[in-house]
Amino acid sequence: MNKNQIAKKYSRALINTVEVHNIPKVIEELIVFSKLIEANRKLKLLFASQIFSEEEQNRALKELLTRLKISIQSEKLLKLIIIQKHLFAIKEIIKASMNVYNDMLKKTTAVVISPVTMDTSYMDRLKNVLKTLTKRDISIESRIDPSLLGGFIIKIGSTVYDSSLKGQLRLLSAELKVESFK
Repeated sequence: MNKNQIAKKYSRALINTVEVHNIPKVIEELIVFSKLIEANRKLKLLFASQIFSEEEQNRALKELLTRLKISIQSEKLLKLIIIQKHLFAIKEIIKASMNVYNDMLKKTTAVVISPVTMDTSYMDRLKNVLKTLTKRDISIESRIDPSLLGGFIIKIGSTVYDSSLKGQLRLLSAELKVESFK
């Protein structure tokens, strides 16, 4: 089973077992735990390796979760992830859980890549257009890529809208290549 399959399994478990209003808290606690594990190599080794017994891991996890003041829902999910030896996929589990939660609320994030910073009035207009297009509440994440020359690229999930000059030149080049073979 790959990381994405594992992530989907745990995100479904999270969504099906935790009340909707508690899901953001559980996801935030998973993020805190994930950052702690990433920052501390010894903890990562403790929970990810087979050197330590399940009992030793449970004792250490219980102590750690008590100090972090993690909720019972997060504790149960983390125990399951660790027992099943799927801690290596924690980042993907968090991302998948956030995606499923946002789908439930009809929310999505649009990544807008432009060559320069776009002013807020233009971003607001763009947000309204995307909201109408997707029929979802949109939050915009803005990125700068000076290589675009002009225009912008919008990524919403797996859908990409490319109106950049760089993208238009790439399309023109592809068309010219096709024409030259005729």
